[in-house]
Amino acid sequence: MLKTLQIGSASQVNAQTYHRAGTTSVNVIGGGQYSSSVEINTGVYNCFEVASYDPIDKLAAHVATGCMHNSADRFDAPKCHEETRKAVQEDIFSWTSCGDPGEVLWLTGPAGTGKSAIMGTLSDKFKKAGQLAATFFFSSYAGTAERMSKRGFVTTLAYQLQRHPDFKERISTKMMSAIREDPAIFKMSLQEQMEVLILQPLRESKGRELSTSSTPIVIIVDGVDECGEDHYDIPSRSRQNDHVDVLSVLLQAVQDPAFPFRIIIASRPETWIRDFFANVSPGTVNEVFLDEKYSPDDDIRLFLKCKFADLCRRYGLDPSTWPAEEAIAKLVQDASGQFIYVATVLRFIDTPPQSPQTQLEFVLKIKRSTRSNPFSALDDLYTSILESSPNPNVTVVWLKALQVIKTFERVDKTDAWGRIQKPLAFSAWTTNRLFEDSAGQAKILLGLPSLVYTREASFDLPCDSFCYGGELDLLPSLAAGMSWNAAYAFYHKSFLDYLGDDLRCGIAFPDTNKDRVEGWIWDRCTRTLMGECPL
Repeated sequence: MLKTLQIGSASQVNAQTYHRAGTTSVNVIGGGQYSSSVEINTGVYNCFEVASYDPIDKLAAHVATGCMHNSADRFDAPKCHEETRKAVQEDIFSWTSCGDPGEVLWLTGPAGTGKSAIMGTLSDKFKKAGQLAATFFFSSYAGTAERMSKRGFVTTLAYQLQRHPDFKERISTKMMSAIREDPAIFKMSLQEQMEVLILQPLRESKGRELSTSSTPIVIIVDGVDECGEDHYDIPSRSRQNDHVDVLSVLLQAVQDPAFPFRIIIASRPETWIRDFFANVSPGTVNEVFLDEKYSPDDDIRLFLKCKFADLCRRYGLDPSTWPAEEAIAKLVQDASGQFIYVATVLRFIDTPPQSPQTQLEFVLKIKRSTRSNPFSALDDLYTSILESSPNPNVTVVWLKALQVIKTFERVDKTDAWGRIQKPLAFSAWTTNRLFEDSAGQAKILLGLPSLVYTREASFDLPCDSFCYGGELDLLPSLAAGMSWNAAYAFYHKSFLDYLGDDLRCGIAFPDTNKDRVEGWIWDRCTRTLMGECPL
């Protein structure tokens, strides 16, 4: 950019005051010797403004910050109760101490068994011990596109590694040089990014000699099975390819002699993930499966007792009489090793306006289905909570529609500098305007705080004002207690699995299939564009 600066004529009146035509006097404060014959002549100067290129800014623009374990997006992420899941944590800590760099530990188990809580707890403990190198937490239900996209995977790991105190001085410089030499690296494949941003700097720095101590350095990657492509209604095969792509780039890393880290991966035991690990070199992958060996019932019972004690304290209840031991035993039995079951029950019990005793009684009276389904107790719980809505079928349509519109934001935009811009997203306010037949309907139909909640997110204003001319002052006032940055989110992927399975959810709510939901969304969008939505 070219700027022209003109300096007018000025003359010195005395040693301390200057005059310029059309201006006030400028006094020079301070002592010293001044000449009384200084004259500044008019001059025209050309100033060229050159945009600076900072590789660290370029890298930061491609980081999925919400996927790091200590990000604001994960401030309320589940963690293990301090007295639970001790055995599995001890096994993992033992592996990191005894295993060799270049090995992978795969933590796996059925849905709802607490894998993400374990990984979050491990991240905190490794961080406190100075043993954590980097983390990445995928999530398909958190409400933001970056949490499920693989695009920022390698760049986010690279960003954390170059900030690690043990590696910063020797890796960061080489990484920044690589970005400066190839600014288009962020548009390359994950394998190429891993090679250029992480492996080459490690080789040049003799990676396995970088650590200043003998303590192991760990990389944690959670929810690989929740990684998905960035557009709507993709074939399941494409999602499987994304899972394998992430695993392949991690395998590429651990097979490099310069790679000094141990990697802990968590996912459900999907067939294609198990097949991938079965085809790698023997001894590379160590599997930890969350089954009866780790006594989940004992941990769930302890978890329930601790949480009920907290409820008694907050509501002024007598813990010696409530809840009964029989109630806890039934909840443990119904959970079948699924922590998500008891976590959902506890959120429901703690939901006003009904008392905790009334809510617990409701749960205990739920009739169990006779279907042969490992998630039958969880399905019955979800169904009963949904049926407590004033209009269950409409509520289910809304919840399924929330799933659909969240996928609209999965196309990242890139500016001229290659920086990822905020994707299209829907705030809770915009969603309400799109869905509601009358103002306040959302509060009634989505008043299910044990299943769905609002969280802080980040939006581009035009996306939230497209129906109203794009001017903030044209938008109606927010509902009381609602932030412009609030977005709807779900507590756990198991609820989305339930909603998306016609054999599980469709039996209780038959008029909520995919065609019905997509047709309903289309009608709502048409109505909104015609300016017929409630304000």
